[in-house]
Amino acid sequence: MAKKQTGKSSKKQGKAKSTVAVEKKNYLPLFIILGVTFLAFANAISNGFVNWDDPVNLYENPNLERINMENLIRIFNPETGTILGNYNPLPIFTFFLEKAFFGLNPKVFHFNNILLHLVCVFFVYKILDKMCMPFWGVVFATLMFGIHPMRVESVAWITERKDVLFAAFYFAAIYTWIKAQLHKEESRKWKTWTLVLFVLSLFSKIQAVSLPLSLLALDYWMNREISFKLITEKIPHFALSLVFGLAGVYFLGQESSLEDATDYTFLERLLVGAYSYCVYIAKWVFPYQMSPLYPYKADLPVGAYIAPLGVLAVLGAGVWAWMKNEKALVFGLAFFTFNIMFLLQVLGAGQGLMADRFSYVAYFGLFFIGGWYLSKLIHFKPAQQTIFLGLAGVYSLVFIFMTYQQNKIWENGGTLWSHAMECSPEAYTPYQNLGKYYQSIGQVEQAKSLLVKSIELSREKDIPYNSRGKIFFDQGQLDSALFHFNKAVEFGTSISEIYVNRGATYARIGNLDAALPDFNKALELDANNGQAYLMRSLFYFTRKEYALASKDHLAYLKIDPYDADVWYEEGLTQKLLGKPTEALQYLNKAIELDPGAGLFYAERARVHQLLGQPDKARSDQLRADQLK
Repeated sequence: MAKKQTGKSSKKQGKAKSTVAVEKKNYLPLFIILGVTFLAFANAISNGFVNWDDPVNLYENPNLERINMENLIRIFNPETGTILGNYNPLPIFTFFLEKAFFGLNPKVFHFNNILLHLVCVFFVYKILDKMCMPFWGVVFATLMFGIHPMRVESVAWITERKDVLFAAFYFAAIYTWIKAQLHKEESRKWKTWTLVLFVLSLFSKIQAVSLPLSLLALDYWMNREISFKLITEKIPHFALSLVFGLAGVYFLGQESSLEDATDYTFLERLLVGAYSYCVYIAKWVFPYQMSPLYPYKADLPVGAYIAPLGVLAVLGAGVWAWMKNEKALVFGLAFFTFNIMFLLQVLGAGQGLMADRFSYVAYFGLFFIGGWYLSKLIHFKPAQQTIFLGLAGVYSLVFIFMTYQQNKIWENGGTLWSHAMECSPEAYTPYQNLGKYYQSIGQVEQAKSLLVKSIELSREKDIPYNSRGKIFFDQGQLDSALFHFNKAVEFGTSISEIYVNRGATYARIGNLDAALPDFNKALELDANNGQAYLMRSLFYFTRKEYALASKDHLAYLKIDPYDADVWYEEGLTQKLLGKPTEALQYLNKAIELDPGAGLFYAERARVHQLLGQPDKARSDQLRADQLK
């Protein structure tokens, strides 16, 4: 433990120091905590992917389709690297590296999530030590950060790599900031590191924008006097927060992720924020009924109407602590509030009232409070130290068990959405996503029945109607598919995919005149819908409107440049347009991407003949015959 006290504090607070100190070179307690944390999450390694953002981030992400420099650039390009309204290039970059070395092996992704969580635990331990927390406080608070069941969503869900990655940089930035205050002679070096780590955290998740506020809370804890310098030194941090924050809001808006699907008034949304704030605090003490989804209800929960009293109570406790110089309580509440307040769904609707993952960094403040006051109890009642530590140990064992069990929920889409359905039987999303999961594993009848239930419960019936229509389309029941897609459109959908699906159904039936308006509407709603370009190109090709087909091929290839079939189709289109030289270029690319496709060689042989290259034509035809 650092010997230097954090400035002037009350006598009572000074007495709270334990006689046991964290030795500078004694890392045994830290290693034990890391080991226990790993064991608590170890069973998550055997989990698979889940059908909740994992597909678009991983195995359906075109930027991960091939490991090359072009895709690496696409990951960091906001136009091509934004996924579901989120620009988080560093987590996707880690997926890029993992796929390069290990393929799409979920065990690797899960293991690395746990590893990053352990990095966060390490920095939490070091930060608490530098903040002069007594030994047992450091141990208890760090252990709670590691094993608390509310960590599970951030660690056991592969998509939430962004949580553990941004937090690792975030806590590292806090650590270097503290080092800058404790080592004035190296202050510039450590502050530079803080800024660099902050940027890395921002590129991992927009939630990192709260760091400047967390640094202000640290300044208070370390008794730094309020001064002009205190503010100006953080101007770069606040500027970065503003830029990344505005960019994040823009990207979310482009994806319509900020639209409010509820009928709540602004006052009711304030009640939602107060309710979520209080529930996060309650779940810090005991995390009851954890779910991947806490859906909005038609009527606010009863607790929302009394939640403002809870917020006032917390505010009152903070004011009292400020007046009594109970710095630990002030710091902990401030840190928690600064890191949760942007996530309380007052302005942005989000998918639900709250989310377990939002507490990942914010709970550091509450764990700090718990660790500090456990140390005070031990100090003031040393004769009862064994009892206090025993109770803390039992509390920890309960949490370890709960975390281990909670990991199992994230085994696959079936376990995840079955659990969500049990927690929220009135919500349509679990039925819909469980139906999609069953469809993916071939249990079509179960999928159909779940999607019927989803339609019954959903306010936005276009989504479940679309999901059910896709099942009928895949089964070749085109009339039933068309019925469901029509119903989805009747509900005033703004989802581009639904128009693509209905257009494809019309095309399959043979009603091409009805298909084209749907493809056009799909692209009007989403100019980056690759499937819409692809389906419309097939329409134009069938109508022998080759120039228009070519235009759509090229638009599609900007979105997915690794689809060998479309490069082939464009080569064929260029040949039909009387441009064999251009056709050859596209066919070369198709063969480069898929050298085992005999059809590509056969078409290139024909183009070589047109170009007067009989030897090359024979060679390609021979290769095509070999691949038949």
